[in-house]
Amino acid sequence: MNDNKHPVQDFRFIVTLLAATLCCLGVARYLRIQSDTNMYQFLTWDMFLAWVPYIISSCMSYTFNKKAKKMSLIWMAPMSVGWLFFLPNSAYLFTEILHSFRYFDAQGETRFWINIDFWYNLTLTFAVAILGLLLSTCSIIQIHGVLNKLVNKYINIMVIGAILLLSSLGVYIGRFNRWNSWDVLSRPWQIVKDLVNDIIVGNSIVIEFVAIVFAIQIFAYVIVSLLTARSSNE
Repeated sequence: MNDNKHPVQDFRFIVTLLAATLCCLGVARYLRIQSDTNMYQFLTWDMFLAWVPYIISSCMSYTFNKKAKKMSLIWMAPMSVGWLFFLPNSAYLFTEILHSFRYFDAQGETRFWINIDFWYNLTLTFAVAILGLLLSTCSIIQIHGVLNKLVNKYINIMVIGAILLLSSLGVYIGRFNRWNSWDVLSRPWQIVKDLVNDIIVGNSIVIEFVAIVFAIQIFAYVIVSLLTARSSNE
């Protein structure tokens, strides 16, 4: 491994993530053929969007580390905004686990767990969830590396914490309000209105859901950071 390259940018790591992505899409296609339905058709688009933040952060990290010309660095600002808007799409894959039970009655009398297709569903959505958390975490680690060279570590930690919180909120907006990343530009006030309405209703799950996703993302971030730091030292 190149000593100047972070483990999350290593070619072997990227190839592994790509292979995992293709395997997930392959299993999804198998389930569609077996069931003769369009189940998991949405995964192709969702997984593409999950890769976008990682691609953007990789470009930003490469540009910054290569000490590019001033003109190139100017693009860092719009890239940062685009990255932040698309980041929740990665962690959003964690919520795809709910589709494991979409075609099975988990509360019924039938023992749905003896159906092998259920285990294909569960394995697929679990793998997709892990992949999404990895893409999100590794993307943020790359941004963390850039920020390390611009601000002190305490400000960096606060910025990363804010990014994780915004990402968690974005996951809620995407899953429950069904807004996309580009809607932040086209319909920002409607997004805010929907979010406020969700918060003020009596049985709102906004705070708790965001807190759960936030905790999961922090856990993933700490684990991956520790593992990659150890790999870098070795």
